Formats: sequence, structure tokens, C-alpha cells
Amino acid sequence: MGRNRRQERLRNRRERGSQESNASASGSGGSRSGGGALSSKPKPPWRETIDSWGGFTVIGAIALAIVIAGVLVFVNRPGSSANSAEFTARQFDVPVNGNVVGDPNAPVRIIEYGDFQCPHCENFFQTIEPTLMEEYVQTGKATFEFRNYAFIGPESTRAAEAALCAADQNQFWNFHDILFLRQGRENSGVFSDSNLKGYARTIDDAVDDFDYNAWESCFDAGTYEAQVTEENRSATNAGIGSTPTVLVNGKQIPGVQGIDVYRAAIDDALPADSGS
Repeated sequence: MGRNRRQERLRNRRERGSQESNASASGSGGSRSGGGALSSKPKPPWRETIDSWGGFTVIGAIALAIVIAGVLVFVNRPGSSANSAEFTARQFDVPVNGNVVGDPNAPVRIIEYGDFQCPHCENFFQTIEPTLMEEYVQTGKATFEFRNYAFIGPESTRAAEAALCAADQNQFWNFHDILFLRQGRENSGVFSDSNLKGYARTIDDAVDDFDYNAWESCFDAGTYEAQVTEENRSATNAGIGSTPTVLVNGKQIPGVQGIDVYRAAIDDALPADSGS
């Protein structure tokens, strides 16, 4: 009988041990399962955003590219592309009246509509205008007038105003020349107010009777802002569609043409007894 009780107690111990072992194994499995749940926890929003951009490596490359671009912008900052061609003050042997040069009784009237930022106008200034001045203006056959069609941007307007302030002292053509000689990228700062004042000082150094202070007062006051606006309106109303456009006694010659195109138009406009 006692033996049977001992055997029963041993059997009960083995069963309890087996149950505890199973419970421990179950708990351990639960822990592992819990560990698996922790490993799949959602990432924070900021990490999701970074990963969607390709991770830290890609974002670092983008940041480096932005820094390089900023350095390039600084190196090529506005105003750095102005030309530095030598300026020599012009003198005429014929009358000068503001933005008009030539004998007022000349039979041919040449008018150029231009913008000081226009590269084609600069080309006309370099290649065509000198010949027209020499062959027709200086010989008393024609007058030459420059009219502003300042449409490219705000620096066109300010350059036109600066030239008209110089015209008050009959120095329009010298200011006209230095603007084309210094022409750079459009609206890049080449014709900023400070640079325009520098060009005026260059003229002041080259021309004895130029009054820089009077010019500066005119320019700072925006004296000719309304006139430039009106010249633009008049050009549009006259059907001017591009710069430069040259009128020879009213006949339009758009763009930059070969010199013989201008010669033919002027010669046709000259009276028969002009000796052309």
C-alpha cells in the first residue's frame, strides 16, 4: 500500500514537472513572438520620409549639389559679365541736339529704335552706324536720331533714362556709346544704378564740360521715366516690332541688314541734285 502511494507521488511530480516545462516553453515562445513584434514596429514619420527619398546617401548627394550650385551662382553673380571695351569720347563736326546729330536741314532723316540691352542693337552700333555717320551724317546729307524702345527689362529703362539725362548736356551719344560698349547679359546687373553712375563718371573723366553732379541729380530723380514710357508706347503705335529698326524718311528697315540696304534706302531718299 505504501509502495503504491510512493509511486503515485512520483507520478504526480513527473506530471507537474512536465506541465511546468510546457508552460516555460510556452512563455519562452511568447517572448520570442513578442521580440518578433518589436522588430516589425512601424518606423517614425521622419525616417519614412528619408527612406522615400532614397536614404541618407541620396539626401547627402542632393545637399552637396545645392552647395555647389550656390557657389557657382556667387561666382557668376550679377554684373560680372559686363564688357570692358575701351571707351573714347566722340566729337562731331556737325550739330548735336540731345539724341539727334546732324544738320537739321539735311534732306534725309534716319531714326533708330533701339534698346541698350539688345545684342542686335550693339551689333548695329559696331558695324553699321559708323558708316552711316561717316558717309551721310558728317557730310550733311542726313540726321541721325536714336529713340528708345526699352522693352527688354527694367535695366533697359534705367539705361535709357541715364542716356537722356546725359542728353541734357549734349552728351547723349557718348552715353549711348559707353552703354553699348559695356553691354552684358540682359537684366544681370550690368546696367544697375551703381554701374550706370560709374559709366557717367567715366564720361566725366573724358569730357571736360560734362557735369556729373547735374547728371546724377537728373538720374536719381527719375526725370525721364515718363518719357521713356512714352517712347515705348510711340514705338508700339508706329508698328515697331523688333530692335533695331531703322526708319529712313519713314521707310522701315527691321533688324541688322547689310550696309548696302541702308545705302540704297538713303540714296533713294536723297534729292537728285544732292551729289550722292
